[in-house]
Amino acid sequence: MLSTSLLLVIPFVSALNILLPLYLYPGEGASAWSAVFSTISSHPNVQFEVVVNPNSGPGTTSYPTDANIIVGVSKLNSYPNVHTVGYVLTGWGSRSNATVSAEVDVYAKWASYESADIHIGGIYFDEVSVDPAVIPHYQSLSEHAASAIPSARVTFNPGTRAPEQLFAHCTTMVEFEHPLADYEAEGILAQIPSGFEGKSAVQIIDTPEGTDVGRLISEMKQKGLGAVFFGQDHDYKEWGEELLTKMADAV
Repeated sequence: MLSTSLLLVIPFVSALNILLPLYLYPGEGASAWSAVFSTISSHPNVQFEVVVNPNSGPGTTSYPTDANIIVGVSKLNSYPNVHTVGYVLTGWGSRSNATVSAEVDVYAKWASYESADIHIGGIYFDEVSVDPAVIPHYQSLSEHAASAIPSARVTFNPGTRAPEQLFAHCTTMVEFEHPLADYEAEGILAQIPSGFEGKSAVQIIDTPEGTDVGRLISEMKQKGLGAVFFGQDHDYKEWGEELLTKMADAV
């Protein structure tokens, strides 16, 4: 059995945080991320975990070659209430340990980039399988992230209920990633396993205009949920400051 001694992940504090999947291309000088920067800057007491995703992962070079990515990530890292994590696809357990770990290593290397602070403080593993048989695979990936990135924050995103044993190997578990209508119909908060609320997160997609985000976040805070995000579309490519501000105000 693999040791858990290397899993130096940092637990979330008790307050609800915003888990922000920033998959949108930053644009010239990171101008497309301006709504994100503005919301972060105007809410210094809200903690943001921002998922950086240059190319469905870190890309194939040691450092980003796109100046706009460098500008955007370094600006994110300039905020004391931001923790950047790198996106890595696991393909529901189908991608090999070596392949996934190599992408983790690329993000880890960003810390040595000399021209700007583009360090990444953890890994966001997407398409995580909930099959108990592959838990050792994810345990190994998590331990690798913790050894490659100091004090790594490790997020698993199965997008659905995960086996409780899997929680031991991550900082945050995305227990839901579907439209708001499904969230309310399925009573997701009641399904969060007892004792794991602070490590659980929900990412709601296709949020309708006029949604009472404040009410929903208030319920999540009462439950003790760890992190949340409300997206305007289904793939996190549409960004408006109004919804971001509503989230940050409520958190």
